[in-house]
Amino acid sequence: MARKRRGPERDLTRVLAVLARGVLGPGYTDEVPGRMRAKLEEFPAPVAKKLIGALGSLDTAAGSFALTGRRTPVSNMAPDQAERVLQTWSRSRVAAKRQLAKAVIALATAALYGFPGDEWPRIGYPGPVVKADAVDPPKLNLVEITEPEELRCDVVVVGSGAGGGCVAAGLAAKGLDVIVLEKGGMRTEDSFDHAETPAVSDMYLYGGALATVDLGVLIIAGSTLGGGTAVNYTTSFHTPDFVLREWARLTGIEAFVNGEFTESLDEAAKRVNVNTDSAHPGRRDELVEEGLQKLGWDVAVLPRAVRGCTQDDECGYCGFGCRVGAKQSTYRTYLQDAAAAGARILVRADARKVFVRDGKAHGVGAYVNGHQVHVRARAVVAAGGAIETPALLLRSGLDGEVGRHLHLHPGFATFGVFDEEVRMWTGTMQARYSRQLRDRDGGYGPIFETVPIHPGLGSGAMPWVGSSQHRELMGNFARMGFCAVLPRDRSEGRISLHKDGSPKVKYRLSAGDEKRIVDGLIAAGKVVEAAGARELFTLHAPPLTYRPGPGAHERWADEVRSNGLRNRVTGVSFHQMGSCRMGTDRATSAIGPDNETHEVKNLFVADASAFPTASGVNPMLTVYGFANRAAKKIAARIA
Repeated sequence: MARKRRGPERDLTRVLAVLARGVLGPGYTDEVPGRMRAKLEEFPAPVAKKLIGALGSLDTAAGSFALTGRRTPVSNMAPDQAERVLQTWSRSRVAAKRQLAKAVIALATAALYGFPGDEWPRIGYPGPVVKADAVDPPKLNLVEITEPEELRCDVVVVGSGAGGGCVAAGLAAKGLDVIVLEKGGMRTEDSFDHAETPAVSDMYLYGGALATVDLGVLIIAGSTLGGGTAVNYTTSFHTPDFVLREWARLTGIEAFVNGEFTESLDEAAKRVNVNTDSAHPGRRDELVEEGLQKLGWDVAVLPRAVRGCTQDDECGYCGFGCRVGAKQSTYRTYLQDAAAAGARILVRADARKVFVRDGKAHGVGAYVNGHQVHVRARAVVAAGGAIETPALLLRSGLDGEVGRHLHLHPGFATFGVFDEEVRMWTGTMQARYSRQLRDRDGGYGPIFETVPIHPGLGSGAMPWVGSSQHRELMGNFARMGFCAVLPRDRSEGRISLHKDGSPKVKYRLSAGDEKRIVDGLIAAGKVVEAAGARELFTLHAPPLTYRPGPGAHERWADEVRSNGLRNRVTGVSFHQMGSCRMGTDRATSAIGPDNETHEVKNLFVADASAFPTASGVNPMLTVYGFANRAAKKIAARIA
């Protein structure tokens, strides 16, 4: 009787189970492989296919030999053997093996620590904190799509975040008929249960699984009604004057320095209630402030776009939605304004292509809940963010500078373990920052900030050398604090397309940026040590650690410099910018001074893609400034 062959799905599950045991050791549970498999489905399809192919091949003698040097299928390995395989991959000179190890470790740790279970009490994480009553959602004109349709309007706006929401409101206020297409869904306040894993899956682009092709930078971006403004940390810096002067020099656009752009920023700041009276620090921010003050270094209060923020433990979960409606996202401000003026909104609307005829944009083709929808319009505004906007334009036949000059603000951090509980997931989302190093290299030095970190994504960021080491490190999770280094990167990446039209992100740190970030990490070590940490470490694998004492910081600093960052540490990008940058010269820019693309008339870009260079600060208010100004230019043209 012929032996029945196992199917590829079963093979993959067996492989994931064995590898997860190698990653997690005694923390492993039987639910982990299924969760890993489900998370793979959220990756961009070409990336998921490649990973699934590599993992599936490990259950064959040939595939196992190619990747492990042994003909034993991985599914037949003992956990300690699988652990050694992952350790070997992590140290490999072959980039593909290092990347496979990174992916497996991140998948396994998130599948364990991102869900309720025995690990949460062990690491001191309480899980979701839901105390406040949910406020009523705003009134919006949501259009339900149940079959293929053709819609008509004056302007169709792709994206509902800081760019799209603000543009939609400005255009609708001028009497124009506006339709907004949002790729993500709509979550109302009563659905914000503050559970990390489902929120990240539902409210973040590709479920928080998007990364650069070399896995050097993880990309975190909102994908829900309100875009990044619904899930970000409300930080609202005016664009620094020296950045505006640089933009004016580079582009020849006087609006950056003649008061026009600043007026646009001020108008937006007023609408979203930017203030410094709602930044009571949690312990995470207090420690950074204490360290900076002991060193005599700069520290300041972060401006935030909130009304009635509780500034308490629950606030630290607002990356998964603000139940009290304090966060002044476009969902609660500009989209409400747009709807009141008649704008229609479609969610779960994946815009695939801009219709171009005779060199002019005439609308957008999208899939909404799986149904094909054609939106005919006199003008199109692309505002899907610096990843999705260039992808849309490239799918629509544009080329030139579209997708080039991408900046990511790749963030890194120095961590410390304290004797006290810090609970870095709680408290006001961001309350303090420092400009101590910002003026270095002509304004390209980094700033210091902190952010809430929860264990699902946080466990994957923690350095993994082996299962027992990582498990012990996670045991300190509640007592960890850190000082994050946010660079203003000169490095430029590029957005191109996979065969299925999804975005491919290429990015590599320049030597200059790497040096500035390394210097920032070393300085951050001084901050964390001054704050009272008993042990400090980087996110290198293996981590670079030291305990405070005579000469310890200097020896550690030399070690950090000699190790560097590239291919050693994964950065995290919360800010993507510049991939359709503005300028007067079409040889070096994708859009003109009025936000219209150089290649296609009546096609505009109004999001962080338009930045000429990196902003150097959290970019939300700068995006509002671009979008508010663009709305006036577009309305004047269309009306």
